[in-house]
Amino acid sequence: TPCAGVISTLEELTLHQEELVGISAILGTTCRKLKILYLQNNIISKMENLHHMKDLEYLNMALNNVSKIEGLDKCEFLHKLDLTVNFVDLDELEASIAHLKDREHLRDLYMMGNPAQNDWPGFKNYVIATLPRLQYLDGEEITRTMRLVATQQLPKLAVELRSLAAAKRDEKAARAPVDVASIDPDDKSPYTPEVRVKMYEEIAEEKAEKEARENRMKPRDRDHTQEQKDAIERTRKREEEGRILQCNEGKWEFHFDEESVKGSVILEVHVPRHLDSSLIDLDVHPTYISVIIKSKVLRLKLPSEVRASDAKAKRSKASGHLVITCPKVSDTGMAMFLKPKAKAAAEARLQRLDGNAAPTAIAAPHATSKPINNRDEQPTKSLKMADMMIADAASRRKKQDDGMAAVATTRKPA
Repeated sequence: TPCAGVISTLEELTLHQEELVGISAILGTTCRKLKILYLQNNIISKMENLHHMKDLEYLNMALNNVSKIEGLDKCEFLHKLDLTVNFVDLDELEASIAHLKDREHLRDLYMMGNPAQNDWPGFKNYVIATLPRLQYLDGEEITRTMRLVATQQLPKLAVELRSLAAAKRDEKAARAPVDVASIDPDDKSPYTPEVRVKMYEEIAEEKAEKEARENRMKPRDRDHTQEQKDAIERTRKREEEGRILQCNEGKWEFHFDEESVKGSVILEVHVPRHLDSSLIDLDVHPTYISVIIKSKVLRLKLPSEVRASDAKAKRSKASGHLVITCPKVSDTGMAMFLKPKAKAAAEARLQRLDGNAAPTAIAAPHATSKPINNRDEQPTKSLKMADMMIADAASRRKKQDDGMAAVATTRKPA
């Protein structure tokens, strides 16, 4: 696969702090081109499955449970090895350093924090003398003088190391086996591989609990398509059983209109513009409309009985609203829902944006038509307005005269 091809050409890989207990064979067979490999801060106890990594130049296994350096036979170009704070002790030191003799390109070695380095003062000179090509040990440059002194002390140090190694083996053999389950990392326990394993087990449990809490708090992954399908099936079944009640589960804004199209009822539902139409299901009945939008039901009683089979539905291109037009069975009744003027104007603008508005016909002027004379028309309008004002004043005066006459007829003679 393409993914496998990319992995096989990786030159650098980081797997630190992953609670790894070992190096899998899959790593070596899959990532053969690795040059840099970070495996620090795990609980790996054995250096293995590295023989396929011939191009490996830097291996970092600091803060693990390694007790012996091994498995690097095929790593011909290894330049730097970091085994800081592991468990290479005196009983395995001779074999470990001997394993690194054939690494011709090894120039940088870190062994600080291992029991052999902590417990034996001759550790530094022994390593320098045994590995003549080494240039840095625990970050310190190896000078010519240091190498000369170490080489002179090597025979004595080799004998001393063998004696200390035998004593260490006897000590470990006499040591009682450790029950990992009984270890409490919070107590002042000795720093051993078993304690580190127990500590990392607890860290892994805490991490798993934290991830579980975070996953519980995350919004669950929803299958909107399946939810819509289930809602349609559930709702239509209830409607077939006669359980028909008005509802608006999604709190969708809507309005009826009986004015725009004569003899029809129009329902406009304000659904979001970018909502996929596959999440809208419509069912028109003679007396009600049922719409399921994102698994939420909108069921409304119609103001008039309609011909359900002739109903049409569409989405507005400008707003995305769902517009349902239902022809009435009879147009004799009075319309209940009329458009406000402002709303009618807004919808007209939307229709123009949708391209549905009919173009206004503009008549071409005839060659014989009389040109407009603004001078003649304006006085005519002014005269008509003056006539209306005079007539209005006369009407008011007549009403006043009639009122006075009525009062005069009711007075008694003196």
